[in-house]
Amino acid sequence: MKQNPGKWYSSQIQQVNTAIQSKSHFLARLSWFRLISFLLSLLSFGFYTGNGKLYLLLLSIILFISFIYFTIKHINTGKQLMRMRSKSKVLQHELGTNEKQDVIYSNGLHFRSRLPFADDLDLFGEHSLFQQLNRCSTPVGEELLAHGLMNSLREPSKIRMMQDAVRELSAFPEFRIEMQTALQLTVSEKFPDLKGMRNTSLVQLFKEKSIKILAYGLPLIVFLSLIAGLSGFGYSAFSFIAVIALMILFSQSSKMVLLGSELDGLRKKFSSWAVVLQDFSKLTLQSELLHEMQSEAGIASDRFKELAKISAQFDRRSNLLLYVLSNLFLAHDFHLALRYERWRAINYSQIPHWITTVGRYEMLMSLSAFTFNHPDYCWPELTEEKELKAEALGHPLLPINECIKNDTHLKLDPRIVLVTGSNMSGKSTWLRTLGVNVLLAQFGAPVMAKSFVWKPLLLLSSLRQSDSLAEHTSLFMNELQQLKNILEQARHHFSLILLDEILRGTNSDDKYTGSYELLKRLAKLDSLTVIASHDLKLSELENELDRKLVNYCFESKIIDGKLSFDYTIRKGVAVNRNATWLMKDMGII
Repeated sequence: MKQNPGKWYSSQIQQVNTAIQSKSHFLARLSWFRLISFLLSLLSFGFYTGNGKLYLLLLSIILFISFIYFTIKHINTGKQLMRMRSKSKVLQHELGTNEKQDVIYSNGLHFRSRLPFADDLDLFGEHSLFQQLNRCSTPVGEELLAHGLMNSLREPSKIRMMQDAVRELSAFPEFRIEMQTALQLTVSEKFPDLKGMRNTSLVQLFKEKSIKILAYGLPLIVFLSLIAGLSGFGYSAFSFIAVIALMILFSQSSKMVLLGSELDGLRKKFSSWAVVLQDFSKLTLQSELLHEMQSEAGIASDRFKELAKISAQFDRRSNLLLYVLSNLFLAHDFHLALRYERWRAINYSQIPHWITTVGRYEMLMSLSAFTFNHPDYCWPELTEEKELKAEALGHPLLPINECIKNDTHLKLDPRIVLVTGSNMSGKSTWLRTLGVNVLLAQFGAPVMAKSFVWKPLLLLSSLRQSDSLAEHTSLFMNELQQLKNILEQARHHFSLILLDEILRGTNSDDKYTGSYELLKRLAKLDSLTVIASHDLKLSELENELDRKLVNYCFESKIIDGKLSFDYTIRKGVAVNRNATWLMKDMGII
């Protein structure tokens, strides 16, 4: 039995918010314990200095150790509380209760310009398909998700592989939420320079043998001089050698700064990715794609974990006292530099590949969230027949209470479906319903239908046109260029062509003649075409194109002085009009 996602998220939010409340109270108590232990430690030490009682000194030490314990506990509890709040935010986003200004995932608006029909199908931007799908916290994940929408799969084996992976991953909602939370916690942190990391000819700043000798020799000499001083030979040698050792180490500080800049501010991201990939690699999974990713994830997790530790040590160099002592007695900078450059020589160029593994997981996580959140959607079935057949097909971007579902069967022949109807009757929405569900199906995701059977195809559309001042093209010329491109691609690929009210930029006679000739061209293509039009004269072609065109329509009615639509597609030609009535109703005429 499928879970009710709304109830599941609500239950999870309640649990997390209860835990947040409990943890907040515990954090407040720790603050008081920390303050009290510190003050009592000072008080005990003050009494000790006054009367010299040893038990007061011991009490002061114990209380100070307690203060350190409560401080560490306070820091760790604060981190846990931050994670819980982030998890609550993620869960609220899934439930749809987040405020609009608190959207935590990108809407992908910056991808819109890359695809000619992105606006046609509302792929990117506010209230877009990308925004509904996106659960990515890295630019790489967003890029892969956008690429999947813009370059849908057409190979049945790859589509099945994606379906298997998405279906299996959707069965782990608790794991997904934890991973979304972990990745969200570092979303504001700096992202690595992947272009620079692909450079395989990095300069080794600490490759000289003398550095390795000094890394072990300096601490040894310093320790020997200190032992000599403690043995009664005086501390002058120790002081001299300590100064020389620090001067040698400090002379390499500019190189350390260069190395540190490569990792600056990335420790949290490396740690987060290591945890996500490690946990993912431990899941018991069966699908081929996820198995392949798990083997990569295990390796990447180990390497990121090691890199996070190195990055943390670079961060600790900002502590002056620790920096001086660790370099004086351990030559820490030299050892850290050698360790990082060894790691970098072996692994640095692989970081982009491992981050891509994180991005691939985020992409699949996005699709699995979409699957879990829509248990009533169906898994599309592939066929060898050149057709698209769907029962109760709806638009996934429409609110469920407003979405009217329709059946459809596109096939060869008739290969052209001409849809007529009055304004606002649902023609354009129907075209987008077909396009969006095809994209989802060819991305390995479920679709909003009771059943969906199709042969993978190339999706081509011209639904929204606009002029371009930059390219000096009018709306009409821009549309003609789109139509030319559609015809050229459809000559070579089995396609679904979606056209809405073509040739609007010319007079009615010219529009009809052009539309008529275009339909004749489309009738010769080995593709499925759905075209919406107000031109009822075009419907006469049903009897002229050798049964390659069929008429369907959406109707409107005026009932009790109100315009009414049922948004149901039916066979035939639209008979009702509403433009004049609307103009009168609005007082325009």
